[in-house]
Amino acid sequence: MSLSNRAAWSSSRSSLEHAVEGVLAHLSVDPRAAGGMPEKARVVVLGGGTGLSTVLGGNASLPSWPDRPPEGLAQEFDRLDIGVCTTDDGGSTGELVRRLPMIGIGDMRKVMLSMTDRSVLVRRHGPDAPILKIIQQVFQHRFDEHVPTREELHDPVRVLTPALRRACPASLRAALAGLSTGLDRAIEERMRVPGHCLGNLLLTASVFRRMRSQGQTLSPVLLDAGIGAVADVLGIPPARLFAATASPGSLIFEYANGVVATGQSRAARARRGCAVRRVRISFSGTPAAHPRLLERLREADLIIYAPGSLYSSMLPVLLTPGVVEAIRANRRAVKILGANLWIQEGETDMSFREESRGFWVSELIEAYGRNVPGGIAGLFDVALATSLDTVPGSIIRNYALEGKHPIHLDRSRVAALGVMPVEASLFSNDRWHRHSMIHHDPARFAAAVRIVFSGLAGRPASRSSRRIRTEKPSRPGAPAIVQGPSACTRMDAIRRQLAGKAMRPASLRRAIEDFLWRHPDVPPAHLEYFNGVQVVPDSRWRRSREWDNVLGYYDPESGRIMLHEQAIRSGGSFEANFAVALGESLLGRYIAGKRWQEPRSREGCRIYEIELRPSGQRASLLSDAALRTYLRAARMQPRKGSPLCHWRAVPSDSGFLPCGILFGLTYAWMLDNVFVPALDFEMQMLQWPISRLLPYQVRERSRQRDLVRFFRDEVLGHS
Repeated sequence: MSLSNRAAWSSSRSSLEHAVEGVLAHLSVDPRAAGGMPEKARVVVLGGGTGLSTVLGGNASLPSWPDRPPEGLAQEFDRLDIGVCTTDDGGSTGELVRRLPMIGIGDMRKVMLSMTDRSVLVRRHGPDAPILKIIQQVFQHRFDEHVPTREELHDPVRVLTPALRRACPASLRAALAGLSTGLDRAIEERMRVPGHCLGNLLLTASVFRRMRSQGQTLSPVLLDAGIGAVADVLGIPPARLFAATASPGSLIFEYANGVVATGQSRAARARRGCAVRRVRISFSGTPAAHPRLLERLREADLIIYAPGSLYSSMLPVLLTPGVVEAIRANRRAVKILGANLWIQEGETDMSFREESRGFWVSELIEAYGRNVPGGIAGLFDVALATSLDTVPGSIIRNYALEGKHPIHLDRSRVAALGVMPVEASLFSNDRWHRHSMIHHDPARFAAAVRIVFSGLAGRPASRSSRRIRTEKPSRPGAPAIVQGPSACTRMDAIRRQLAGKAMRPASLRRAIEDFLWRHPDVPPAHLEYFNGVQVVPDSRWRRSREWDNVLGYYDPESGRIMLHEQAIRSGGSFEANFAVALGESLLGRYIAGKRWQEPRSREGCRIYEIELRPSGQRASLLSDAALRTYLRAARMQPRKGSPLCHWRAVPSDSGFLPCGILFGLTYAWMLDNVFVPALDFEMQMLQWPISRLLPYQVRERSRQRDLVRFFRDEVLGHS
């Protein structure tokens, strides 16, 4: 890219942007303003979530979707292929990957609905039936607390209202019922739990009905066949939808304070108060991108990165082995990054660059540079952002009250990264006027993409191909892809671990299993160090509250986790206290004795001393070397001449955290900072630059950093 081009991009609107706005200005008056027949270019769209499905064919979850004319990229381009993210683990999709060796299927369901070909369905089933409404109601139906019956799974139209059920053509009813025909009974029972989305169940049934046994591995062939069967029912042309990979995977988020957290839904709930530094993926088996998706990427004339979650929709696709290489190998294609409208809580709500709330389009691009091996070279030509200039301030203010803030286009920084900034009015006027909501309009987005493509296709000299300098990963040695068990394998191992433990009351077993599902960083091996869980009434609670007010602890004598009765009265209290006690159990039986001393030479302080058991007599997760490393981080000093004794001085008028409770609290904080608000307050220092700290704070920050690294690498195994 020449300096003159970059200067033009970074200042006022370009001629290309004026051309885009000229088309969009007439689009609301005349839908034909974008052009005539669908563009014949070979197009690949990558992404996941609602953002991808919306720009493809509209948000099928909206009540108005069946009544709206076809719109979006699927209407604008005739030769369209889609690569879909497979790492979703929340909601109904999460319940499926929790119990079956399955990829995250929820994003695929959304995409398939948006791609439904109405003309094909009308030819098959007749023009009179409300076919789209029937399909929408079936695939979007949620069972809430109701367990789906076998009859509903094998005859999905049973969930419809009586009127819609009567209106459903027999041919469509039979096609929907055929998706679950022949499903293994054991697999079916694992699927029948409350809270599911029926569309996810049908898509999963279509895949697993082709498996000969419950233990069979999910293969690309089986996955393609299952997806293809559902696509056929919806009238979607064959071989246009590709799961990015058939290997089940989990996202691993690393935050700026060094904490690591596993799981897409876990990150969405997280409120760490600091930016995401990078994301990795833990795959079961050897991951590989769909070979036909790679072929289409290499041959494409246009590659579109759909708007959506940066870390949990787009990066999982790009980090799938082979995808980035195929994109870079295609030097001919125009490559357009669809920038998000709003920040996403838990992911892009904090600026990594500015250490504050808010996010910029340039930071989206820089995040790709930190996460994708090789940076952004050969990935993006254009950043297509939404202009909110014409949106009333009252609407922006209402979003701000909900914690949602727009992602702004910073032209000069985007241009400096070698990417052309294009800003256009891409939001839906209809939803703005009717509901005061700002979302991407599929028709406007597709029209803008078409104009940008037409303006740049065949003009490689006008697009940047130089390699830019990007931030290095926070831990250069940490690979983007790691090997680990699938969510289903992990949960099966957890159930086996819990099966042999005494639980009083018995309802604790399900609560603990749910806790362990919501916190994927706890490996099954961490359950080996306690033999049961017991709820203790207040009248029999004997634990001292001198140093803390935690309502759960590990009793090394009985080997049980003890919970105060108050800890199980609410889910939040139970989870926090159980997490602390579980952490304490990992230290296990490591202390032979502990005592206080009043030294004569130190007025105003006491000496707290512990004596360790000999290493061969301990029952602990930590090796002898790891235990001593932890004790140093907990400010316990080895006593000269007594290698098993450790001590620390404590001012007489102040409290402190003994190393056992500190271990439990830190373990709980690593799982979720809201479990230990007081410790979270202290750990905020990790986010401050050293230049802003006083000398004693620098030392404290260093100790906190060592503690986080120890738990991340040694305890939770994220080294």
